[in-house]
Amino acid sequence: MWRWILPIFWAGLAWGQLLMPPDSAQARELARFFDSAEGAKDKPEMRLSCRVVPFPARLSFGFQHWTGYDIAMPVKQFETQGRQRPMVMAIRVIPQMVGAKASYFYSKAAFPRKVPEKFWSMRNVEMNLGGGWVVGEGKFNVSLWVMDSSGRGCRKDWKVEAKATGVPLRTGPGEVAESGMEGWKGLSGGSGKVSLLLHAAPMMRRRVMTKLSSWDRAVLMQSLRSLLDTGGFASANVKVFDFDGRRVIFEAENFGSADYERLSDALLGLNLGTVSYETLKGPDEEQFLGRLIRQEVDRKQPSDAVVFLGPSWRWGQKISPLLRELRSQLPVAYYVSLTPWFSIEADLIEKFIKAGPKGKVLSVYQPTDLAKAIREIRDRRN
Repeated sequence: MWRWILPIFWAGLAWGQLLMPPDSAQARELARFFDSAEGAKDKPEMRLSCRVVPFPARLSFGFQHWTGYDIAMPVKQFETQGRQRPMVMAIRVIPQMVGAKASYFYSKAAFPRKVPEKFWSMRNVEMNLGGGWVVGEGKFNVSLWVMDSSGRGCRKDWKVEAKATGVPLRTGPGEVAESGMEGWKGLSGGSGKVSLLLHAAPMMRRRVMTKLSSWDRAVLMQSLRSLLDTGGFASANVKVFDFDGRRVIFEAENFGSADYERLSDALLGLNLGTVSYETLKGPDEEQFLGRLIRQEVDRKQPSDAVVFLGPSWRWGQKISPLLRELRSQLPVAYYVSLTPWFSIEADLIEKFIKAGPKGKVLSVYQPTDLAKAIREIRDRRN
């Protein structure tokens, strides 16, 4: 039975790891598949060689426990069969709770196309696959099947535990959810307005960098989302800037769900590889920061708080009297500094925040630090 399920899913689903709705026909098919395939891995002719490395559950900056796996497969086993169509991966996750139901994921993985035919006969060459999802607190049993188009497969079973961290999670105990950067539904509840200035920069300085990495973007977007979801504000003005290019790449008054999608696209398209001649002529970083702050000071309806969010930057120059004067006109101000593990000098934003009253720098080294920082911002307003 487990062989004929493959064409059904190849015809119905596109690329991407999908969580099947619990009462859907696809979920029922996957449940029957796992029940019928228990002994298939014991048949030598039906085995694929694979090495599966499970990842433990780790708290993300989005306040969710992420877990997943990595798969390494020798390419030589596909020399004569099995690569006519993409491989499929079926995953079953069962919470270790009384009455808990299984969750089923499905994904496809295409074989590389632009490789010479001799590639498939090479020994000691492996192809890597992987994926992941998020879970709430608790223990889970995981089963993974990887199958090729010739009906061969490999299986791995393991257990994963997401322990309590003291951080309010977006996923409830025993729950299982997709791990993608799903859409944000917008602010709900809370009071007052925040001006949030996000510094779009890599978490660690690199010698050559033309784009923000997927990890950089994930940390920035998840941290922003967590601050908006748990900071206790009713509305937010969001502005995203690039210090190197001395430019604003995104801004939105009354930041909402559609703006969240636009911001994701703006970070993806940000080019850090070139700096224009006009930028090199000026303004410098301090003058650029002064322009951003002047816009906040001149708001007709001032915000209740100003929050800078972003990675700790390079050493910052001395604060000028003009910038110090602008700082004194701001409401309560914070710098949520996403700090690398190594020690660095105070950057320009840190010096600016410390140059006036009612300001605080909140250093974040890991997700639990971000939760503490947001809690302090929320509690100091109450």
